[in-house]
Amino acid sequence: MAGVGVASTGAVAAPVPPAPAGEDSGTPEPPPGEPDPDPDGSRNFVWLIPALIAGVAVIVIALFALGLLDGAGETTAAPDTTIPPETTVPVSTTQAPTTTTTAPTTTTSTVPPTTIPAPGMIAPVGNPIPLSSLTLKSGGIGPIAFGDPADEALGRLVSSIGEPSETGAAGEELGLCEGDDGRFARWDGLTAVVSGTIADGTFVGYRFDTVAVPTMQLDLSTPSGLRVGDSVKTLNEIYKSYRIDYVSAAGTDLFQLSDGDGLLLWGPVTSIEPTGRVDGIYAPDACTS
Repeated sequence: MAGVGVASTGAVAAPVPPAPAGEDSGTPEPPPGEPDPDPDGSRNFVWLIPALIAGVAVIVIALFALGLLDGAGETTAAPDTTIPPETTVPVSTTQAPTTTTTAPTTTTSTVPPTTIPAPGMIAPVGNPIPLSSLTLKSGGIGPIAFGDPADEALGRLVSSIGEPSETGAAGEELGLCEGDDGRFARWDGLTAVVSGTIADGTFVGYRFDTVAVPTMQLDLSTPSGLRVGDSVKTLNEIYKSYRIDYVSAAGTDLFQLSDGDGLLLWGPVTSIEPTGRVDGIYAPDACTS
């Protein structure tokens, strides 16, 4: 009887059969406080896949926009490498003119006027000396002595006989030593020889020659009276108390007048015969005296 009483108070719920395998039971949300029946959470990431695809698409589009993934980007780098050589070429060409402008030299053009003045540039010095006093001596011309400053000696000649007809360089051919630097001033047959320059040299010699067509008559003689054009006989008579030697050099006959101290005067003659003629009267060469 007891069993009947229980049944009357309430119906007993019939057991719910389990869902067959493979069917979706709806998987209701677990009640609060109970663990998630899907512990691996794989279903929670399903919604992220579309978001990731969209993000990758945005990045790819951005890279194309910046040209990083564009195939033409490799060709745009070429102008950057070709620009530097084009900019360096003008730099090298502008340096060449600066080195070539230093080549011209102007000092050599001023040397000849200062070392060999023109005939009219020798200034006269002192009062004129009479021709009779400009004797051809072994030590100078009258009062103008060897060793005098060149500008002073030539200046006195200019004052006495006028401007020279020619000036130029002198060397061994006028009695200077080999390698010496000298100058000369010439008045028709008279040639005055200077060692060094006319401005700061020294008067060291002379040569008085006969001239075919004289433009100025210079009647100069030795202190004893020998003149260019006199005969060899006259030469022998004037200097009979001196030593006179006749020699030949390069096919030319020469006289050499000496005393006990050495050579006094010398010069060319047309012949050593008495009928020969004196063609020049020279002072001893500066290199041998």
